[in-house]
Amino acid sequence: MAWRKRLAAGVDGINLVATYICHALLVVITSVTVLQVFLRYVMNRPTSWSEEIALFGLIWFGLLAVAIGVRRHEHVAITFLRDKAPPVIGTALDYFAQVTIIIFMFVVMFYGHDLITLAGVQVLPASGWPKWWLYVPTVLGGGLGMLNGFANILLADVRVPGHDVPELNDAH
Repeated sequence: MAWRKRLAAGVDGINLVATYICHALLVVITSVTVLQVFLRYVMNRPTSWSEEIALFGLIWFGLLAVAIGVRRHEHVAITFLRDKAPPVIGTALDYFAQVTIIIFMFVVMFYGHDLITLAGVQVLPASGWPKWWLYVPTVLGGGLGMLNGFANILLADVRVPGHDVPELNDAH
């Protein structure tokens, strides 16, 4: 099963790059917001571009982080029925959840492309950046989320960590 190791390494490598991008975006969002507050309330000289840049970073961060969360199983999961079901049904529900995630991420990607087209040549007023750049992460995040969902299925990595350990389930 060398292909599984290569697939896991490749997908996890892509997610690591996306994680570093998310870390950088958090630094940018925080720095720009602190700078804006300082300039507005201390110096009484607010910027016109800071809110757009923070919004830009937040959108990119959010959509990439959602996609990364698919691979790591970090999304909210209601596992009560799955935990009470026989193991075969529980596993089938786990695969069903991954398929549902793939479909949802496809919808995000599909309509994200429509948003990019709709934005056309519009420009953000304060920063002067093309508006369609706000919607690129819908396509990238949707694609990465789909890749992660497919990888979870192909690698048989569909169970929510910690929910198949009897000691944890008995504690509830």
